[in-house]
Amino acid sequence: MKNNKKIIKVGYLLSYDYSYIFTSLKHVYDHADFIVISYDENNKTWAGNDIEIPEQVFADIKKLDTDHKILLYKDSFYISGMQPMDLETRQRNLMAEKMGAGGWHIQIDGDEYAYDFGILTKFLKKHTYLLKNPTKNPYNFQVNFVTLFKKNNEGYFIITPFEEKCMLITSYPKYEYARNTNKGKILPLDFYLIHQSWARGESEILEKINNWGHKNDFNTSEFFNFWKSITSENYKSLKDFHPLYNNLWKELDFFPAENIHEFIRSFSKKYPQKNLHLDISLTKKIKLYIKNLF
Repeated sequence: MKNNKKIIKVGYLLSYDYSYIFTSLKHVYDHADFIVISYDENNKTWAGNDIEIPEQVFADIKKLDTDHKILLYKDSFYISGMQPMDLETRQRNLMAEKMGAGGWHIQIDGDEYAYDFGILTKFLKKHTYLLKNPTKNPYNFQVNFVTLFKKNNEGYFIITPFEEKCMLITSYPKYEYARNTNKGKILPLDFYLIHQSWARGESEILEKINNWGHKNDFNTSEFFNFWKSITSENYKSLKDFHPLYNNLWKELDFFPAENIHEFIRSFSKKYPQKNLHLDISLTKKIKLYIKNLF
């Protein structure tokens, strides 16, 4: 493994929803060895729309980077004629190159909050033997999404049960579709990743669905109208409503919180992160260890 001192590498894509990254960084910063934040130098989204990230955002990022572990990486990430999802995948690969070979690559979106991130990094550092030969023996870890679907004045509607998986970590950062490498073993981790996702104001949701990687994957306007119709009176009646995958979003629950910071605090108390372990037999663990010695 190259670059041994940088075991935990985190990458962010910075775009139209730039304001969320500060909440995410708060949970990650102390436990990461290296952080790359990528953004389009021409102020374009993957859909080719214009955006403006205030200079104050970059100043605030530099201000919080007390340990000098953040690299701001700008490049041309929009290419006319390419599909938004292909552009997302391309940006993730270019960012992975900036993060460098070796170590655990963790690409987190700005609206994803990995509370108690130290528990995850402790596990990953314990299993650095899996990094021995990533080209020959790649490993990927997926975690549990906690998707926030809508917010009202009293709190958040969240998707339950927490069965949606997020491909978050890899030793082989050669992405083929968003964060998926389609190479090597995929191992589950019982770790919660809060995704603010659809829990935004209407104008932000419109901006999101007009610019994100899934822009052309389903009828976003129709789904936006469905999202607007959800209230505290009807949310319990919703069943199996994911726009692409059946049975992925089974139902909605409600979690009271004044804002996202209070939500994270309350949710982490109700659902504390557990000590992590490889969900395989001892025999397989020994085989993996021996395999990655050579």
